[in-house]
Amino acid sequence: MVWVHFALLFACIIYAAKLGGIGVGMAGGLGMAIAVFGFGMKPGFIPVDVILIIMTVIFTCSVMHIAGGMDYLVRVSGNLLRRNPKYINILAPLVTFFLTVLSGTGYTAMSVLNVIQEVAKQNGVRPSQPLTGAVIASQVAITASPISAATAAMYVTVETMGVSFGSAMMVILPAAFFGSAVSALIASFQGCDLSKDPIFQQRMAQGLVNMAPADAAEKPLPAGAKASVVIFLCSVFFIVLMLLFKKQIGHGLGSRDIIVLTMLTAGLIMFWVCKVPLSKIKESSIFAGGYESLIVILGIVWLSSTIIMPYIPGIKATATEMLKQYPALLALAFFCVSALLFSQGSTSALLVPVAASLGCDASTILASFVACSALYITNVYPTSAFAISCDDTGSYMGKWSGSFVINHPFFIPGLVGLAAAVPFGFLMAGMVL
Repeated sequence: MVWVHFALLFACIIYAAKLGGIGVGMAGGLGMAIAVFGFGMKPGFIPVDVILIIMTVIFTCSVMHIAGGMDYLVRVSGNLLRRNPKYINILAPLVTFFLTVLSGTGYTAMSVLNVIQEVAKQNGVRPSQPLTGAVIASQVAITASPISAATAAMYVTVETMGVSFGSAMMVILPAAFFGSAVSALIASFQGCDLSKDPIFQQRMAQGLVNMAPADAAEKPLPAGAKASVVIFLCSVFFIVLMLLFKKQIGHGLGSRDIIVLTMLTAGLIMFWVCKVPLSKIKESSIFAGGYESLIVILGIVWLSSTIIMPYIPGIKATATEMLKQYPALLALAFFCVSALLFSQGSTSALLVPVAASLGCDASTILASFVACSALYITNVYPTSAFAISCDDTGSYMGKWSGSFVINHPFFIPGLVGLAAAVPFGFLMAGMVL
């Protein structure tokens, strides 16, 4: 029966990849109905911590969005990119990396992808190069963000192993940054120059490429735009301080409770200071995208835990011995599961407790954690799909169309980046811990 159960899981995952977006959660719901009502399986755990963290972070980002804070960040980022077009392949990933680290969600990176493709094509750079580096950086940066659901789910486990929050960040942040840098470097060499691309030339002749620069006249930002960014950054700083100096402060709050409490309070302060209309918050595109991610996590992670968890005792003996001999296998597990679940938070919530129960030490978990970022394996993840859709030059078409699932520009840079980041993570773990 075990093979039937796992066949169901993989069938639902394949169907989820075909549907994409919110359909991933719906496919998980279908699998749950078959597993519970058809096979009589007991429902597994629902990743409540991950869902609560994502819910509140997305809420606060949405408030900041309505207050004009996201527009302000995009404007600052856009100005940086436009003033330094020669370095677009370096700056684009750098911008999306730090936007994601600070916000805890990769959806913020989507706000600058249009600017990246615009600056790239106007300066003769193949847009797929900086866009690919930027998308991968935003996905990897989730494993370096102090307020992401993935980091919170991971730290809940390693905290019980006596690892301080500062020590954990000193491993995962450099590893993620190094992996993103390697990915951006590889991406910058992919594909021919835009001027030599026959697909681009054909689309230009057909009038399908807009080469006109964006309107220089910028709309005035709402009065509370900058204030909302300051409030949000202060809330992130507060979370980091509360986790870094937990012993000195003497509080007993976990990372989930600190993040949820702080994000809800920050949203309220933005409402007071920035005069945000409450009825507009739910209209934010970030709010809608965040709700989609909640459904994705609820459906597919619930299905995975339902099918996998009953077989954990039987796997333990073999897996424990293998992980002792080859600790990097944990990174491979993170990699494969994140590619299947389309979620770093879900992967972390599902596998980190399992890894700890199998006897993995904190060093191995922290060093391997960056491998939870294999969302680029297919090109259906929202940031990947948006990067492709916003590029009108055709740099993602032809050889790079992704028609054979993995033949797209995200695959090789992402793969090499994580292959470099994991050993670097083990190096940092050895130095820090």
